[in-house]
Amino acid sequence: MLTTISQNQVSKKTSVSFARSQLILFQSRMKWGVVYCLATIAGLFFVPGTINVMASEVDAAVLIQRIMPLPLISLLITTGMFLLNDILDIELDMANGKKRPLPSGQVTKTQGWIFIAWTNVAAVLLSIVTGNPASMLLVVPMLAIGLMYSAPKIALDDKFVIKTLVIAIYYVLCVTLGFTSIYGIDLAISNPLMPIFAAALLGGMRFISSVLNDTGDVDGDKAAGRRTIPIVIGRANTIKMEIGIAIGMATISLLFYASGNIGPTIAIMASSIAALLAVRLVKTLKGVDDREFVRAQHKKMLPFDLLFLASLVAGTFMI
Repeated sequence: MLTTISQNQVSKKTSVSFARSQLILFQSRMKWGVVYCLATIAGLFFVPGTINVMASEVDAAVLIQRIMPLPLISLLITTGMFLLNDILDIELDMANGKKRPLPSGQVTKTQGWIFIAWTNVAAVLLSIVTGNPASMLLVVPMLAIGLMYSAPKIALDDKFVIKTLVIAIYYVLCVTLGFTSIYGIDLAISNPLMPIFAAALLGGMRFISSVLNDTGDVDGDKAAGRRTIPIVIGRANTIKMEIGIAIGMATISLLFYASGNIGPTIAIMASSIAALLAVRLVKTLKGVDDREFVRAQHKKMLPFDLLFLASLVAGTFMI
């Protein structure tokens, strides 16, 4: 069991103003919020033909109304989701040596709850602004995952394998939110293999990154009674599994190209990035028992997320 943290340590009051607290909380999760936001932007453009459809829109204000809110929705829901997890996992994060604003006591729980409330409400309002039923409907499972991931009794983040799959699914939903814009949804439906390819590629990347994060948190998670993948199958076996997934991502890219479903640019870029990812994971395997080393490797996953997103969009422009 985790060592009991004193009430004063967990709920330490600070002199930080409300406005400052909200900025601190946003900044603490901004990096990954932006990644999910960029996933939605990639979703707006990676389906071939979407840009031409957007260009045919004669009313610039309508174009902005229909596409601008979508990345912001992903940004808001994601930061709110991560903050909810921070609030409910304060003691666990302290045991794992995390120095985020909530477990460190830099801001209060009340300030955290307010942040979660306004980010989620704002996301719903933005979905309504789009006037697009598909986008509004997709926000529902995104919010549901954000809540169920950390909510007591449900707590998907405590479920073996499910935890990581849910994170990957949420990432894919952020991409899907992009191509459900009025300009892209019909094209995506008529060319379903492209969204399937994107889901496999980006879902695989998010799965790898999430599991690598868990690999650095084994000690604290084990003390909390969690059954994450690295706890169940071991650190080394976890990294080996991730290497296999990265190789699989490269293989899928080449197979989709061979079947004529994606162009050479995206196939070469995606398979090359996946190969580099596999090499990075092989290096990680050598220091897998060093918690800080693994955490440092997890931080280096961000460029791979961005490169995969860029490859999807670039592949559309360079067919």
